[in-house]
Amino acid sequence: MFRTKKITILVLAAVLAFSLALTGCTLPVAPSTGGPTGTGTTSPTGGNEPEVELKMYVVGNRQEPDTPKVLEKLNPILKEKINATLDLNVFAWGDDYDQKTNTALAAGEPIDIVFTANWAANYNVNSTSGYFTELNAYLDKYPAIKEILGEDFLNGSAINGKNYGVPTNKEKVHNWGFLLKKDLVDKYAMDVSTIKSIEALEPFLKTIKDNEPEITPLCIATMDAPFQLLDWDRISDDDVPGALYSDNRGTTIINHFLAPESIEHYRLMREWYNKGYIHSDAATMQNQLELMKSGKYFAASQSLKPGKDAEVIASTGIEWVQVDVTPPVMSNRETTGALLAIPAGSKNPERAFRFIELLYTDAEVKNLINYGIEGIHYNKQADGRIEIIDPANSPYNPGHGWKFGDQFKDYLMSNEDPQKWEKFLAYNDQGLVLDSLGFVFDKTNVETQVSACKNVVQAYYKQLFTGSVEVDATIAQFESELNAAGIADLISEMQRQYDAWRAAK
Repeated sequence: MFRTKKITILVLAAVLAFSLALTGCTLPVAPSTGGPTGTGTTSPTGGNEPEVELKMYVVGNRQEPDTPKVLEKLNPILKEKINATLDLNVFAWGDDYDQKTNTALAAGEPIDIVFTANWAANYNVNSTSGYFTELNAYLDKYPAIKEILGEDFLNGSAINGKNYGVPTNKEKVHNWGFLLKKDLVDKYAMDVSTIKSIEALEPFLKTIKDNEPEITPLCIATMDAPFQLLDWDRISDDDVPGALYSDNRGTTIINHFLAPESIEHYRLMREWYNKGYIHSDAATMQNQLELMKSGKYFAASQSLKPGKDAEVIASTGIEWVQVDVTPPVMSNRETTGALLAIPAGSKNPERAFRFIELLYTDAEVKNLINYGIEGIHYNKQADGRIEIIDPANSPYNPGHGWKFGDQFKDYLMSNEDPQKWEKFLAYNDQGLVLDSLGFVFDKTNVETQVSACKNVVQAYYKQLFTGSVEVDATIAQFESELNAAGIADLISEMQRQYDAWRAAK
């Protein structure tokens, strides 16, 4: 009898398995903990994946007060598409973001997505240190991002052929210039077309200084300074010596912080500081955009692109006039200027990648994070463009658009050119492609020198960029400390690698 029951059970099990196979069903299986396999695109999740919460770190002005309200609207959409929810954390520009993010990465905290760049939560350093997950297999399995960005642009951010982050699909070249407060430009009938250099801004600064006692002529904070208009083609981080000229004039890497052009610039900033054009506390300021929101500054140097003035108008609630000064160039700054990476400590790397993919493929998800909720944070007009509700005091106006995903899916604002994205494509085509595009410096052989030189630069650049110190004495001390930090070895190693890379091209 027992044997008969056992046979009957086995027969029933076989019939059940056969029936499941015919209907296309499968028994539940545990989610894989290995790397991705196969090919496909993001699709609604099945019942086999447990719901997860994805923690995301982004740089910005602040944690917007209405973030919980936006996530309450966003998370049901994410649950339906990838069975995940988002915990969005925004930390302030500069040292605050770097300190919080780098500390968390080094500790292996279970963060799932972080904003990274060549200037924030340093992409190269954190990638080569093992803090970011290699993404090549995910890019193959979920190919939408690769199709949108193009392999050439993705390759530009790869390190030894490996992608540790995905760059924003946005402008692929850059230029520099100024934003000027429009009401003052109009009030004094300023002809801004005459501003073709840093020096050409001075008469306008003088007009403001002489006539507007409540307005500071020039706004500077950290690296957001006119020094950027020299547009050095940096080999490493913004605060590490070593650069080429950005017009392909040669192949010799120099210490750009002490180049003749830079020293002359420091002298100009010292003159402007002494004339009262620069705020006396500029060397200690961290957030240029927050300063601009106050309405107490006339001019600010900016990295520009078509419609940058409209974007900053929406972020500050103040009208600005855009003045382009330097020609557009395509450099490594663009390929690693804004990326999303998945930390090695993430417990859900594949789900994190699928969320990142949504930022490239799903306009609803992208614009919810960018602009918040229609009718609460913005209103949509008949032509599809949007208007931020009370931009200067909005509880959700983060300005995230350029930081991740496909910016060509972003809503246009009411003050933006309807042809903005077409102009972006034309702008991308105008840029001079720098000879160094695709070169990635490996600091392994000179880590000590990189760290020591970085510390020296950090001690001096803010004072020199803002004109807060006497130039000659400061330069002498700056140069002495860089020499002691091993800058000769650093520049030599940069040159050796660059020459080898060029020879192998």
